[in-house]
Amino acid sequence: MKNVREKVDFEIFVISRFMVSIIFIVMAEFLVFILVGYMQRLWMERFPLLSLLFTILLFVAPILLTIRMFTNVILDEVQRMRQEREAMNRAYERQRNLMLSDIAHDLRTPITTIAGYSKALNDGMVTDEEKKREYLEAIENKSERMSDLITLLFDYVKLGSEGFTLKKERINICELIRENAALLYSDVEEKDMELEVEIPEEPYMVEADPLQVSRVITNIITNAIRHNESKTIIKIECLDNVDSIQMIISDDGTPIPASIVEHIFEPFAVGDRSRRTKGGSGLGLSIAKKIVDMHGWELEFYQNLNGYKKAFIINIK
Repeated sequence: MKNVREKVDFEIFVISRFMVSIIFIVMAEFLVFILVGYMQRLWMERFPLLSLLFTILLFVAPILLTIRMFTNVILDEVQRMRQEREAMNRAYERQRNLMLSDIAHDLRTPITTIAGYSKALNDGMVTDEEKKREYLEAIENKSERMSDLITLLFDYVKLGSEGFTLKKERINICELIRENAALLYSDVEEKDMELEVEIPEEPYMVEADPLQVSRVITNIITNAIRHNESKTIIKIECLDNVDSIQMIISDDGTPIPASIVEHIFEPFAVGDRSRRTKGGSGLGLSIAKKIVDMHGWELEFYQNLNGYKKAFIINIK
């Protein structure tokens, strides 16, 4: 999609410069025509051959000059685009390497725990039954954590693959929000939080992939559950703003540092300390942003909105 847009932009650039060149040639040739007419009266009879050669030169010169200028402009634009693409590729490589490093970090910790506990159990170093259950529970939890991370990675990569397409259908977005909120209600209660749902009873019909939009909703709510303290109020609402439908998921929990806000939709943007203490990977919001973009919608993040510390707003157009 991006390559197609770049190609279209380049074609528009070439056409615009070509039209400017044509206008320049027409104006230059008009001036040359006036000048030749004046020269004919002065030199044509006295120096006919010289006048003819000079006339041809005057008519050809603007064309040659314009061709040279047009070529230089196009070459400069091609060079600029090449440099921009190389800079983007370097940035992509840096981001990919950082992402791989973070993946390794997130996988290494549970793997180390599983290996250590498994060895202790296998070598008979743990004899207390309560301690054995504690070790086995830790192994199970770390295994689930690794499985969740691998699933997120799979989803993230799959969304970026060329063969992936959305399976859109006409759905009631209000009902979809209610269903996903209900599925996460037990997680909210377990964290001793409160979930407020303000969804109109009337249907708001949109063209969307219900499975992928459900993933967006659950990822954002799960993010709020994971990264806030108990007693936090999470609010979900859906508004009809005539030209668009807004889905808003907000909470009155912990504010996000400004250093993270700028990169909040990038993979692993939450930072090492947050991942270690709260189990987040930062991939959930990246996946949500990708899905929203693929639908042609907008996902925005705000702090201190309508009395809430944080708010994710999805503008459905």
